[in-house]
Amino acid sequence: MSLQERNNIKKPAKLQESLVLFKFFLSLFGCKDFEAFSRDLKDPALEGVNDEGVSYLHIALKQHLYTDHGISEQQMMEYDQNIIHHTREINEHRNDKIQWKYYQYLALLFTEIYLDRYFSDKEKLLRDINDFLVNDFNLRPEAWHGITQFTEDDLNKLAFWCATGSGKTLMLHINIKQYLYYAKKYKARKLNRIIILTPNEGLSNQHYKELEESGFHAEIFIKDHRSQLFNGENVIYLIDVNKLAVSDGDKTVAVDSFEGNNLVLVDEGHRGSGGDVWKLYRNKLTQKGFSFEYSATFGQAIAAQNGNKREMLLQEYGKATLFDYSYRYFYNDGYGKDYRIMNMASWDDEELFNMYLTAYLLCLYEQTLVYQATPLIRTRFLIAKPLGIFVGGSVKAVRTDNKRKVSDVVQILLFLQNFVENPREFCGYIKRLLNPNDGIKNVRGYSLFANSFQMTKQGLHAGEEDAFAETTYKKMLETIFHSGIVGAHLHIDKQKGGDEEIGLRIGNSDYFGVINVGDSASLLSLCEKNGLLCETKEFGNISLFNEINNEDSGINILIGSKKFNEGWSSWRVSVMGLMNVGKSEGSEIIQLFGRGVRLKGFQYSLKRSTKLDTSFSPGKLPKGLREIETLNVFGVRADYMDAFRKYLEDDGLPANEEVYETINIPTTNLLGTSKLKIVRLKQGYDFKKQVVVHPLEMLDQTYVKLDWTPKVESIYSVGSRVETAVLTHTEKLKEQHLKLLNWNRIFFALQQMKNERSWYNMELSMDMLKALMLNPKWYELSIQQADMEFHDFGHDVNRWEEITIALLRAYIDKAYKLLKGKWEAKYMESVYIDANDPNFFEQYAVEVRKDQEEWIEKLKELREQILSGNFDSDFQIYGNWIQAVHFDRHLYLPLLSLRDTDSTGKKILRDENTNEPLIKISPVALNVGETTFVKDVREYFFNHKCDKLSGKEIYLLRNESRKGIGFFEANNFYPDFILWVNDGRLQHVTFIDPKGIRNLKGLNDPKIQLYNLLKDEIQPTLNDDSIILDSYIISNTDYEDVSFWGTKPEFTDSHVIFQSDSNYLDVLFKSILA
Repeated sequence: MSLQERNNIKKPAKLQESLVLFKFFLSLFGCKDFEAFSRDLKDPALEGVNDEGVSYLHIALKQHLYTDHGISEQQMMEYDQNIIHHTREINEHRNDKIQWKYYQYLALLFTEIYLDRYFSDKEKLLRDINDFLVNDFNLRPEAWHGITQFTEDDLNKLAFWCATGSGKTLMLHINIKQYLYYAKKYKARKLNRIIILTPNEGLSNQHYKELEESGFHAEIFIKDHRSQLFNGENVIYLIDVNKLAVSDGDKTVAVDSFEGNNLVLVDEGHRGSGGDVWKLYRNKLTQKGFSFEYSATFGQAIAAQNGNKREMLLQEYGKATLFDYSYRYFYNDGYGKDYRIMNMASWDDEELFNMYLTAYLLCLYEQTLVYQATPLIRTRFLIAKPLGIFVGGSVKAVRTDNKRKVSDVVQILLFLQNFVENPREFCGYIKRLLNPNDGIKNVRGYSLFANSFQMTKQGLHAGEEDAFAETTYKKMLETIFHSGIVGAHLHIDKQKGGDEEIGLRIGNSDYFGVINVGDSASLLSLCEKNGLLCETKEFGNISLFNEINNEDSGINILIGSKKFNEGWSSWRVSVMGLMNVGKSEGSEIIQLFGRGVRLKGFQYSLKRSTKLDTSFSPGKLPKGLREIETLNVFGVRADYMDAFRKYLEDDGLPANEEVYETINIPTTNLLGTSKLKIVRLKQGYDFKKQVVVHPLEMLDQTYVKLDWTPKVESIYSVGSRVETAVLTHTEKLKEQHLKLLNWNRIFFALQQMKNERSWYNMELSMDMLKALMLNPKWYELSIQQADMEFHDFGHDVNRWEEITIALLRAYIDKAYKLLKGKWEAKYMESVYIDANDPNFFEQYAVEVRKDQEEWIEKLKELREQILSGNFDSDFQIYGNWIQAVHFDRHLYLPLLSLRDTDSTGKKILRDENTNEPLIKISPVALNVGETTFVKDVREYFFNHKCDKLSGKEIYLLRNESRKGIGFFEANNFYPDFILWVNDGRLQHVTFIDPKGIRNLKGLNDPKIQLYNLLKDEIQPTLNDDSIILDSYIISNTDYEDVSFWGTKPEFTDSHVIFQSDSNYLDVLFKSILA
């Protein structure tokens, strides 16, 4: 079949092509796709709430609002305040406070908008969605056009398609509060009860713990206590679907007993999309009520269906899915681990099978070595101790293998026994796997593990391969199996009583593994028939499986069937062996996969280190970190892996890491003998270690303004803009207000802020906070007079506590930064930059998708030009979209540059179908504004080096974010460039940042005011009259968009210059040299 013929075959529709409701809500913000909508919202700096009680994400979102899309700023502010209020309520009881990621906030915001419209005017909501379906969605060529018109019956269910690890459990908690808020606001019919429906008892128990932490009253359904279901309006009932039936039974209750008009929240909602009894029960429970459903695998569960059933489910979930943050978005945002997927087509070749699973053990051993090498892996990057899991599709299903009856789990146990009892054979496999030219080959003849096991290979020398393999084998026995004896036997111990777990040990060593299956007796019977050593032993009161997540757990390998797939949670999984799992059921595949890719990450960012945002500063990455942040998947049986790869490709993800080719582009350091000065903190000075901060001492130097007026700037009438003024005045919280406050709550809120920022050198006390509030000269509070009067104890006191917390947070933030900035300014020094400066690096790592062959060849040509000394002008890899900029006054060459989007916002350097990046560059390439600035400076220098710049030396250096020179007092600001203009012995050292300024806080923003900090605080302490420090913002925001800040001369006086002005560099250099 030709390529054209294959392309002409009509493919079955996918859920992501059918998401009418999700696309409708994106359209309310003037966007068609989620990537475009969220592009400017992903910075972690936008997480959290400002001192005035407004989400940073709300402020950023205001730029996406248009007057003709039906959401006013007043409504947006109300939705934001509701989310903040609900979040504070559940945070009050939690040790680990929730701070929403951008996608979680957007899911909650969409829920706010939907519920507001659902309860206030259901008929209009229905008309608006159907109008969008007909006049927009069905005109899109990429959409599935089979969705029928919505009816009112379609509106009482919302589905959230969210990746495993994306935090949907906590969003569920807020969804409950959102529903109850709007039901009460619009006086909806009273609910019978709130029910969370789960697939099994284990997940019910997990939900129970989470609900208790969030301050909810929850109860787990017990058959004998059925009357509990009819008591208490504020109780959340947890029921696993196995406890429901058509009629009452010994352990079940008839679903009709619950009547209708319930709020039902369905976890692992894809189970209901499979057409089993879930759907019947869910529909009965939600008659005249409402439901929320959550799953990571809606799309895969629907894709597993055929014909009419598939189309019916596309209709249902295309209409119900309010938010799509499925795994493709999760991965492309940098969340979770990288992955490496391998497959063994069959296990008929025993030698290959044994070597393949030896590679599995080597991966686990390698990752354990990395984990043990430095405490930074655990303490800074929050990596959990590596755990290998094996999952078999079946415990009981047997086949004949070498005349023996074995199951998937027995096959794994026979391998482990073979490994520990036959050291000579497996030392041979280890030797081959450590040889980059041997081992297991892929279809192109390359060794799968040529670049793997780098820490294991340390100390391996030519001619010593046999001895090294033997030593490695012994270390693997000690590290993974807790055994120092070569040739000992595998023992399989069934727990007497208790959970009937099965423990694995070598000889008399501690347990290294545990088997968790549903029928341990049948498994043991099979094990005995296959010659494995089995016995029943007392484990005491411990559960090996339940203690896996404990830091002191000795369990390194977990073996099981699909029993622990749903509801089991662990950060430890790092190597995964899958046998006969998910051959046709895509939802099982992604659930198992989701167990392995979970990652806490640096500062609990949930991101892998290669995808950290520039606002994070992890420092030098520990050796082997990328290896331990990678999930290695060892699949057996090609039919399984075909389904797995198909899932990844359908979801727009690379099916394997080999999709990209890495080309290293060397840099040439041009510093030479140039004597260029920079400023830095003197060595040996550390503010946190040498200074104790007492916030009261900064009282006379700190001033805070807090606006607590209703956050509505304007209300739009049809076709016009009407400004609506709110009568406000300034007030102080008086003693009669302060004595009513809960000072424990206030103190702990400030203590939490201190801990989050690691300001361990600051002393806080409740008495100090009270003293600050009783001396109110340091703040100005804008507030409506009515909000200062006493009307209702609960609401009023809560408001005053929130105001107090906001004021104190702002004061302490300013006081700490001011003190630190002043202290460090006293100990700054000017030094000559050298080749070891962190702004220099040896090479770029450029990853290019392999189908971009022309780019790959161009990059190789660029590399040869650089190595041969022939790189002397800009080099275009793909027009102006990807290029290497040549400017010999920059202190290294080349400067790689990416232009990611065209003038319409379309992403040029991403796959149109999958949104997968076609190229990745590290360190980060120049963006459009930075590239324009470099080229403009280059042109200005060449045009004026003989007149305006005659006798001057010009040098430029890109200042790496979080690695180069930053200024703490200016909100930890790292300007993009350092520009030297040397005039004789005098060096003008200027920090320059080309950026959009719309989101800054006016001309007094600390980033704009950096020039005053340099001039007034740092310059005088240097005792060096040969250096002049300065800073400028080169704004790529047009003046017209920020003209309300001040006049053009006022911007220039504040060192803000507009890049769109044709003479902006004339203004810059004249100002520098003035």
